[in-house]
Amino acid sequence: MKKLILVTLTVLLTLQGCFAQKNKKPNVLFITIDDLRPELGVYGNKIIKSPNIDKLAKEGVVFTKAYAQVPVCGASRASMHTGIRPTRTRFTRAASEIDRDTPGAITMGQHFKENGYYTVSIGKVIHGKHDASKRSWSKYYPAENMFEYHTKDNLEYNKHPEPGYKRSYPYEITPDSVPDTAFLDVRTLNNAVKELKIFKKTGQPFFLAVGFARPHLPFVAPKRFWDLYGKDDIKEPDNYFYPKDVPKIALSSWGELRAYRGIPKKGDITDKEMRLTLKHGYYASVSYIDSLVGVLIDELKKLKLYDNTIIVLWGDHGWQLGEHKEWAKHTNFDIALRVPFIVIAPGKLKGKVSDALVEMVDVYPTLSELAGIPVLEQNQGKSLVPILEGKPEKMNYALSRWKAGDSFKTDRYRYTEFTNKEGKIFARMLYDHKKDPEENVNVAGLPEYKKVVDSLSKELHKAQRKYNLK
Repeated sequence: MKKLILVTLTVLLTLQGCFAQKNKKPNVLFITIDDLRPELGVYGNKIIKSPNIDKLAKEGVVFTKAYAQVPVCGASRASMHTGIRPTRTRFTRAASEIDRDTPGAITMGQHFKENGYYTVSIGKVIHGKHDASKRSWSKYYPAENMFEYHTKDNLEYNKHPEPGYKRSYPYEITPDSVPDTAFLDVRTLNNAVKELKIFKKTGQPFFLAVGFARPHLPFVAPKRFWDLYGKDDIKEPDNYFYPKDVPKIALSSWGELRAYRGIPKKGDITDKEMRLTLKHGYYASVSYIDSLVGVLIDELKKLKLYDNTIIVLWGDHGWQLGEHKEWAKHTNFDIALRVPFIVIAPGKLKGKVSDALVEMVDVYPTLSELAGIPVLEQNQGKSLVPILEGKPEKMNYALSRWKAGDSFKTDRYRYTEFTNKEGKIFARMLYDHKKDPEENVNVAGLPEYKKVVDSLSKELHKAQRKYNLK
């Protein structure tokens, strides 16, 4: 009789343990990479070296048509972390803050914290160093200054800057003799690994947000990452020219890059070698961050946390490397708005590619549903869980905006309206991605596209009314 009782108890305890393990809340590892456009092997780039992200992508779903709401760091992140779309007066610039623009909004970190998660932010996650930090995070590591340099010339120059320039060179090939811990992103990685080890001990479900700074300017990476690319690997874009019939308002002055030494204050970068070096630096910076992502994921696996962790990897907006003679972000062109977006979730699809139109305001409700916590009414995006489960889910459009331009992306077209403060349209852009994927010809004014323009304009205004975006 005693043996029967012991066996029964053992079975019950085993079943209880299995049930508890099965119903344990999933962890979340949220990786933000600053200024990363879909310039990765998994997105079809055959030159760039990104083996770790490419490998990780095979474990989940890669979204090929994912779009940020705003092509600038602060506004994009504020929108994503609240699930709220930008307007003409909300989330409009790099210095946008949740606390100022939407003071009553519940941030994603806050929502997980209030639902039993230990939330940690390391590096540049939300743009403002103190924006919504107290209510969002159980532990907070503020972002470091990303304008880092390590060579003597750059360091000396920064002490005595040339009049009219804010910073030193826009790139640096840092000798491999410089220790990795001298780089801010390595310190971010080390803090993330430290937190993972703490999570392993406590067993509390965690939401760990890790923000890597590169490939944001300046392009600073150890020499071994520059050496991954030969001189013949780096090519200029095919469309180093302005789009035909592009309205002037659509172009940017790329002031972010002009703030660096050696970049002309006006006009094009006429030095081709400089243009190629900038692209080389961007590629080296991407490969550098890819290596750090690899270390982070390996540590997650080593600690046996990987199988119960949702992983999101995204870039906060696109970036222009000479396309349309543009540099940095700050435009309504597709290349400035399209982002890499990869989701790995326990029990969901693996090794899949989705071409559904998705937006970064979709991230918040998606993670909420995956974690089994409420989806908030404030979320203006849509959960992508059906797509992660392999269900046919059609996303009709993606909405973005920059300055006076409201941009509307469909499967075939990108349509942008530029309006004044009274809402009067003074310029338009329409690009037919079926015929012109690089957006080299603005067809908004062509008679044969009038019906398309009228239809897309109506759809844009309908979407704006739906979300009260005027």
